[in-house]
Amino acid sequence: MGLKKFLFEDECVKGITAPTDYLYVKLLRMSLRIIASWPHKELGEKDPVILNTFLKYFYLAATSACQFGSYLYLRTYNDELTMMEAGHSYLMIMMTFIDISRIVTLTFRKKYRLICKEFFTKMHLFYFKDISEHAMETHKRVHLMSHLFTLWLIFQMVFGVPLFNLIPMYYNYAAGRFKPGGTQNSTFEHSMYYEYPFDTLRDIRGYIVANIINWILSCLCVTWFCMCDLILSLMVFNIWGHLRMLIYTLYHFPRPSIETTITIEGGLTVTSAKYSDEETLEVFKKLKECVNYHRRIVEFNSQVSDVFGPMLVCYYLYHQTSGCLLLLECSQMTAPVLMRYLPLTIVCTQQLIQLSVIFELIGTESEKLLNAVYSVPWECMDTSTRKFVSFFLMNVREPIHVKALGIANVGVTTMAAILRTSLSYFTFLRSI
Repeated sequence: MGLKKFLFEDECVKGITAPTDYLYVKLLRMSLRIIASWPHKELGEKDPVILNTFLKYFYLAATSACQFGSYLYLRTYNDELTMMEAGHSYLMIMMTFIDISRIVTLTFRKKYRLICKEFFTKMHLFYFKDISEHAMETHKRVHLMSHLFTLWLIFQMVFGVPLFNLIPMYYNYAAGRFKPGGTQNSTFEHSMYYEYPFDTLRDIRGYIVANIINWILSCLCVTWFCMCDLILSLMVFNIWGHLRMLIYTLYHFPRPSIETTITIEGGLTVTSAKYSDEETLEVFKKLKECVNYHRRIVEFNSQVSDVFGPMLVCYYLYHQTSGCLLLLECSQMTAPVLMRYLPLTIVCTQQLIQLSVIFELIGTESEKLLNAVYSVPWECMDTSTRKFVSFFLMNVREPIHVKALGIANVGVTTMAAILRTSLSYFTFLRSI
């Protein structure tokens, strides 16, 4: 509560007037600008059109060149690479594939920028926080979740890139490869391997150039991974908040102002109540608002699934294949291998788990809607209003989920299936 209070007091001083003024959104905007994926024009901000257009096509060309360079490296050194060394290159190819998929399905898509506009100008809980005290409390909770999750992903970015690139540099230093003639009986280790038009394995100048390129590419790669996950997660947090507010409203639905107690045979008493004509009009209006609110949530969730569905399919395919490869690399159980691949395995598995758990928030919360609608005092309503409640019940019967290409629900069940399959593939590869 102390951190939450500090965050909101700080915002009041600064005069927050839109969600884009929040600190975590500013950090997101700064990161997405680097990869030309922030919707400047749609949000009414100054849009460096030429720079953005150039960067989009440059990133697509650069990642495609990296993919081709990795393929050429594997083809050139196929006979010299061990299975474990080849596995490292395959992992880099899959990561580059994820980058390309996000550039194509998000950065280049108008729908992605429009859904961002919808989120930051209409659907963010910032615009609903003044409806009631519970709405404000929900907004504060979602705000805190968003803030901490943003800091967590930035922490991963800041420490992940140096860890990934410094380990092979340390191995080169420890093996004396930076000394004159240090690569006579060995070659430089790299964090990523590509086929260059110059020697990067034995020539120190080629190694330095390749190392600088690797640092730049790994920074961009982790930005695509973390920041695209972040903007999707922020949308999911807010959908969860909207569902929470709707459920609270339904559980606290107004009851009739006048209730009568009837005594029946045996001395039993029964409380009977009916809405008056004026109350019936107000109840119907409130029910209609709840139905429209639910429809708005469902439509926004469908738009999120439509825009991010292709990205999620590629992402889960990546986790399906990379999981067993990373376990295979770690199975050597040597100190150098564990230093290099164990952190990457933990981070990738943690990313899969955290994203799946976040998606599960929506499904778990939306399952409560059925009981919430049924808790409405429908027995006090007239026939036409009861029919409207029945219609509402039919609409909330199916839980809301983010779906990948409209096929599979994204959540904990999908995550568990991927982890089980990865372990099965790893066991199979170990046996052969």
